[in-house]
Amino acid sequence: MDKDFNPFPVTGYRGPRYFCDREEETALLQKHIKNGINTTLFAIRRLGKTGVIQHLMEGYKNSRSISCIYVDILSTRSLKEFSNQLATAIYQQFPENRSAGKKIIDFIRHLSPVISYDSLSGQPEVSFETSEIKRTEKTIQQLFTFLDKQGKKVVFAIDEFQQVLEYPEKNTEAVLRSCIQHLKNTRFVFCGSDQKMMHEIFSSAKRPFFASCSSLHMGYIEQEKYEAFISKIFKQHKRSVDSESLSFIYEWTLGHTYYVQYLCNHLFSLNIKHIRMADVREAAADILKQ
Repeated sequence: MDKDFNPFPVTGYRGPRYFCDREEETALLQKHIKNGINTTLFAIRRLGKTGVIQHLMEGYKNSRSISCIYVDILSTRSLKEFSNQLATAIYQQFPENRSAGKKIIDFIRHLSPVISYDSLSGQPEVSFETSEIKRTEKTIQQLFTFLDKQGKKVVFAIDEFQQVLEYPEKNTEAVLRSCIQHLKNTRFVFCGSDQKMMHEIFSSAKRPFFASCSSLHMGYIEQEKYEAFISKIFKQHKRSVDSESLSFIYEWTLGHTYYVQYLCNHLFSLNIKHIRMADVREAAADILKQ
């Protein structure tokens, strides 16, 4: 293992070994997927919604019957940009050397997109040049429908979904609801960082997505579970944390996932073999100064 590796990530997903709990949430999402139910994931900011989605998808990584697609639409500003993100996510997910992947990639190419490559990651990016709204709507419908007919169950996670409320096309919710409601093999997980806007989309009787999904409200990880996880991770790296320090970590951060991870990340970086209260208080003070 990289000697500079920090096992308490504050961004991204590093695999199940470095992921704490969320067993109930993951199990419920799996149950909904199995039973054909779309889900809206609600939680306060930085509590780990995206991590839960990535953890869910990790569980299907080796599945031959289920494919998972994740797309973050925060950077999109219109329905056209949404369609580009959608096509890019699909294009990147399916390797061309597999039969299903070849069919899907050939289909996307059939829609006459411009395919470029990100200068940093080297990943392909798909964009449609059309400015016609009706053409964009049809493209989105075609992408979802073709994907749904490939004989595999698809789990499609759309992050920062509240962004659709910012689009100039005011019928975006109706367009997407119309595309989604008839799909048989594709299940959706919607989540976003603005709870008020997300509730407006899915809980208002006046809006297209009303009563279309099961809601999953994600709370804080229990103190006992989080303390045990922290202790285990430090122990795996030949370090120890006394019980008083563990309690302080959880209570000082109010059990908020991001802040727990941030404090533990800072503590780990200090390379202390036997962590005591004085060390944790000093680390907390350093964070406040920053």
